[in-house]
Amino acid sequence: MSADHNMQGKTLRDVFGDLWRAKYALALGMVFGLVLAAGFVMSATPHYKSHMLISPANPMNSAETSSLMADDNLFALRYLVQRVGVSNSSEFLRFENTYDGASVAEVLLQDPKIVSGLKLDQAFEFSDAKENWNAAELSSYIDDRVKLEPVGASAMRRMVYLHPRADFGQYFLNAIHAATDNLIRKTISTEATQRIVHLQASVRQTNNPDHRRALTSLLMEQERLRMLASVGTPYAAAVVERPASSAKTVWPSAALVFAAFIAVGGLAGFIIYSAFNPAAVQGRGAHSPAAKPVSAKRWFKSDSGNANRPLSGQAFKALSDDEARDVG
Repeated sequence: MSADHNMQGKTLRDVFGDLWRAKYALALGMVFGLVLAAGFVMSATPHYKSHMLISPANPMNSAETSSLMADDNLFALRYLVQRVGVSNSSEFLRFENTYDGASVAEVLLQDPKIVSGLKLDQAFEFSDAKENWNAAELSSYIDDRVKLEPVGASAMRRMVYLHPRADFGQYFLNAIHAATDNLIRKTISTEATQRIVHLQASVRQTNNPDHRRALTSLLMEQERLRMLASVGTPYAAAVVERPASSAKTVWPSAALVFAAFIAVGGLAGFIIYSAFNPAAVQGRGAHSPAAKPVSAKRWFKSDSGNANRPLSGQAFKALSDDEARDVG
């Protein structure tokens, strides 16, 4: 039989037999994997997990939508629109997409504590620490190491970061939040100031009372927006839960590392054993003879020599006994 047919004919008993015959190679591979796992765990730098919970900041008086409701008596409707629309805040969406940008990284690099803390982030004890950082490199680092995880079906997000120093992990998350929120605040304030200058010029040049009233209303909204951006409270993302770190290191996971290395070592030992002893793992056909194929001629051969004549009962019984002996 061919090797493919033998492999198709393997049973669970054959598989366990192959593993038993390769037990010494398996044991050697598992021991080798155990040694590698021990070396990996001992040389790896333990990392703590720091996390912070954030949510969209409250826009206070819904400056974005109040221009559509000039009547000051609709406080209840304004509050409802504010609470419904806060989860889709454009500022919070901007925060989610700019916290790992080069502008934020450039602000962070101005803090000597962050620069010194980044040098301590080494995967292994023998890894070389990166001394000089630029905005593009830090932006890629934040994008790779700081994650925003969803919190259920809510609009809140959990910022997660791993670092060998738990205190620096908390400080780094705080710095990222503050830098990103301040940049968004400055951008909104600058845009509002530019609109105010333009609207003031338009009001002076307009003689139509209706146009002047509409422009004045827009001007008041932009002044209100600039005022909100100047308040010291969070503008785009509010901190729901202050940064905290895990009590124990989360990387590397000793149990996972040892299990993975031992399993891979055992598999490598079996593959090497199979490569040098192909006959030992060829399946049932390599160790026991296969059943003889039944000749079609014997089934159609009658006692009178006429192939088209059906077999008699006695001839059929004799043929069945012969086939039984061949199979046995």
